[in-house]
Amino acid sequence: MAKKTISSTDSFQDKMPKAGSQKASDLVLKLIAACLVLSLLAAIMSIFVGIKVAKFDSIGSDLQLAVSRMGIVAGDTQEDDVTISDLYTVRSTQAISKAYLADRAGGLDAKQKEVLDLASATLKNIIKEDMTTFQKEKAVYNWMCKNLEMAETSQVNIPISSSQIDEPYGVLKTGTGVSVGFATTFRMFMEMLEIPCKVVHDTAFTNAWNMVQLDDENWYHVDVGSDITYGNFENFNMNDDVASYKHTWDTEFFPAATGTKYCYALMKAGEVKDLYNIPTRVKKAYDKKRKCIFLKFKTSSGKDLEVVDELVSRTADYLGGNLAQNTDNTENAETSAGRGVADAVCIKMEDYYLLGVFFADGSQKNAGLTEKDFNKISRAVEKAFPAVG
Repeated sequence: MAKKTISSTDSFQDKMPKAGSQKASDLVLKLIAACLVLSLLAAIMSIFVGIKVAKFDSIGSDLQLAVSRMGIVAGDTQEDDVTISDLYTVRSTQAISKAYLADRAGGLDAKQKEVLDLASATLKNIIKEDMTTFQKEKAVYNWMCKNLEMAETSQVNIPISSSQIDEPYGVLKTGTGVSVGFATTFRMFMEMLEIPCKVVHDTAFTNAWNMVQLDDENWYHVDVGSDITYGNFENFNMNDDVASYKHTWDTEFFPAATGTKYCYALMKAGEVKDLYNIPTRVKKAYDKKRKCIFLKFKTSSGKDLEVVDELVSRTADYLGGNLAQNTDNTENAETSAGRGVADAVCIKMEDYYLLGVFFADGSQKNAGLTEKDFNKISRAVEKAFPAVG
C-alpha cells in the first residue's frame, strides 16, 4: 500500500483525538488559521520596523527606496530623507542654519562648522541689510548660478556621491553638485536668512528643487539646479501654473504656489498685441544682453500658436543656441560663440498665453573634463594600445 502524505485539512482532522467534538475541531482549525495570519502580519511588520531602524546593505537599500516611494515609511510624501535617482538623499541642515542665527557653533561637528563658515562668508558678501526678502532670495539664486556647476555623471558605475555633492558640504567645497545638493544648499541659505523654504521632489524621484515663501505670504517654486548652466531665470519663482509645465510633484503634500507678485515670468511679461512683433522684441532683448524675455499674448484663431512657434523657431535660427541646433541654422547664427536661444516655452494661463524665451550667453559651465584633460587621456590610451604597423 502506498504511503499517504498529509496535505489537506481533511487528512489533518483525521489525526485529531476522536474524543473532541466537531465544534472543537472547527475551533482548533480557526485558531490555527488565525495563528498563521498573525504570523504573516508579524513578519510583515518586522520588515517595516527594520526599515526604520536598520542599516542597510545593497538589498536593504533597494527595499527602503521601494517602500519610501510607496509612501509607507512616512506617509504619502515627505520632504527630508528621500532618495533621488537611487543615489542622492535629501537631508536636513537646520542644525547649521540655527547655529548661524544664534551666532553659536557649539554642538556642530567639524564638517558642519566648515559648511557654516563657507555659507556665512557667502552671505556676508552678497546680502545687505536693507534688502527685501525677494532681493535676498534673488541674490542667493544669482550667486549659485554664477559660482556653481552641474556635476557630470559617469558612464562607469563610479559613486560620485562620495564627494558629497548632494549636500551643502560638497557643493560649497567643490563648487559642483546635483539637483539634491543645490536644493538643500538653497534651503540652507534661505533658512539662514529666516525665509521659509522647502525641498520638493518630483513624482518620479529624479529631481529636487525648492519652494520659498516670500513677504506676500505666497509660495513660489525655485529650481536652481535646472538654471545653473545659464542662470537665465527660466525656473526662478514660478507659481504652480508655470512650474507645472516642466515639473510634477505631490500637490496634496506641498503648499500651493499661487502668488503672482514675485512670479518672475509674470513680473517681467510684456504684452504683445501683434504676434508678428515677437521676433523684434526677442532680438532687442538679445542685443541688450538680457538673459530672458517674457511676453504675454491672446489668441484670436486656432493657428495663432502655430504662428508663434514658427516665429520663435526662425528667430532662434538667426540667433543660434541650443534651440537652433534642431533646425537649419542660417549664416548669421552665433552657435560657435555659444550665444543664442537656449530654450523657449509657451504656457497657457487663465485667459492668455505666456511666452518665455531664454538666452545662452556663451558662459555656460559644466564640471566636466577640459580639452587638456581629453588630450592627456588620449595620449594615455594610445600609449597602452599603440597603432599596429
